[in-house]
Amino acid sequence: MLFRAISLVILMGLFSPALSQRPPEPQSSVHTATASPDKTSSSLQPQPFARLRANANLVLVPVVVTDKSGKHVPGLQKDAFRIEENGKARAVSVFQEVQTEKLTRSSKSNVDEGYSNFGAGDDHALRLTAVVLDMLNTPSMRQVEAKKQLTDYLLRSAARDEPMAIFGLNGSGLHQLHPVTTDTKVLIDALQKLEVSLSSEERTQPPEAFTTDQSEEEQAFDEAQLMSDFMQELDDTLSAGYQRIATRATLVAMTQLARAFQGISGRKTLVWVSAGFPFTIDDPRSFGRQGDDLLPEYEQAWRALNAADIAVYPVDLNTLDFSTKALPSANSRVSSTQVANIRGTNGLKSALRLPYDKDTQQHMTLRAFADATGGQTCVTLEELDTCFAKAINDSRAYYLLGYYLGGDTQPGWRKLRVKVAGDGLHVRHRNGFYVTPGVQDSADLRRQQLVDALASPVQYSGLRLRARLTQASSETATTPRTPADKRTAEFMLEVMGDSLTLVGEKRNAIDLEVFSLALDSNRKSASSDLQAVATELKPDTMQRIQQTSIGIPEKLDLPAGKYEVKFAVRDNASGLIGTVSLPVQLK
Repeated sequence: MLFRAISLVILMGLFSPALSQRPPEPQSSVHTATASPDKTSSSLQPQPFARLRANANLVLVPVVVTDKSGKHVPGLQKDAFRIEENGKARAVSVFQEVQTEKLTRSSKSNVDEGYSNFGAGDDHALRLTAVVLDMLNTPSMRQVEAKKQLTDYLLRSAARDEPMAIFGLNGSGLHQLHPVTTDTKVLIDALQKLEVSLSSEERTQPPEAFTTDQSEEEQAFDEAQLMSDFMQELDDTLSAGYQRIATRATLVAMTQLARAFQGISGRKTLVWVSAGFPFTIDDPRSFGRQGDDLLPEYEQAWRALNAADIAVYPVDLNTLDFSTKALPSANSRVSSTQVANIRGTNGLKSALRLPYDKDTQQHMTLRAFADATGGQTCVTLEELDTCFAKAINDSRAYYLLGYYLGGDTQPGWRKLRVKVAGDGLHVRHRNGFYVTPGVQDSADLRRQQLVDALASPVQYSGLRLRARLTQASSETATTPRTPADKRTAEFMLEVMGDSLTLVGEKRNAIDLEVFSLALDSNRKSASSDLQAVATELKPDTMQRIQQTSIGIPEKLDLPAGKYEVKFAVRDNASGLIGTVSLPVQLK
């Protein structure tokens, strides 16, 4: 793998959207937001957003305000809102009424025109619905019913023309079944290809030989009792181990989805079809009972979810009556004592035991995810039409509020409350956020994040990229070529200037790292390259780059064959990452 500095190409005219100049911002940027500060939109027509690059001190809160009939209440002014954090009023610094457009992504890209990780309308506030069928945390019987109900919903919703992407989560991680589209037929086809799998809980079932009932006489013997205790302890150990696996896989999937949608302006909707989560999102202490190594992954997931403005709408599969004892739904009332028992605050539980009470954990975690992110819990699969309608309407029009933490950056959970002046108004927003500790930037961290980005099944959109093949030649052009001869594939990778963060005293420098990877038809690495792009820019060059893009040339030497070439770019000033891939055939 080669690590080298390269020259840049300014690409004029290839990409020229109307861009607003960004105001000066702190360099420890970890969050991308889209808002116009201190402005109120009197019109509900979609408006271009000035792109704010907000640092960790800026808290952004999408707020849904509806009347008694559930319709959006337009035209509210900034002074009608009040934000409280842990009971203390905060001054609103960012305010905008948002009306979104449908996200549309063209599928007509080709090797000559270039492949991109953004769409033509990405300069407006957009809306989309991402659906995850969570098989990792859902029993297999309920997965079958979930597929059927989702298919029926897609058939009924064909005329609504709403953009949707669909994913599956199982023991091997997140899988993109189909990217964003309004074609419900292709979504149905993709869903049908998803195979049912065992959930993490089903994998913990002990062998049949250990589950046979013992007679009272057998239980009287000490040896039998010791064996029973041993098997129970083994079962608990296996359950705890599988829960850690499920927790890590769920956190990774959430981080990947958040980074995939981070560069898209506006509040995003994530419909999570599941029997429950293996942790409670608003309780970091739950990870301490599973091992300290999971806490950084939890904090990483929270940073990504906050940066992407994602609202989770869980669909509660527990209400499916597959047993004589139906579990309560996620909207059921739960006493404070039950909550304390679930979260372990009434006393420490055995390290071998699951950290939550299994009878009530699942529906409680669904409700916690909805509340923490500003979504709503969907009670049953049979109510999918109502659930999706709520989710789409919530993202169609809302208010975006923001305030600065200032020097109060102590890590921990913060409670949020938004009040709106007016009679009969219903207000919904995320009920809190988690202040994560600062991440120490390092070369190892950068490399690991680039590797993780290339391994993700979804393209990251923190940076807006376009890539195209410019030339494919052979190093042995004067002699007959064999399949083993290396061809030099030359690419042009474009990074859109409006997604970059300028650094330096004069704010005239960029600092990027680019990882290129070619995968052959067996999904094995055939070639890779790592480049550093760190340079100061002249004033006129800097202005042109902000309005258009920079071009980063890349070369990979490959034998004849078909490849998927993937690029990952990290902006070291902000920590944002973009990825893009394209198919290449060399003859």
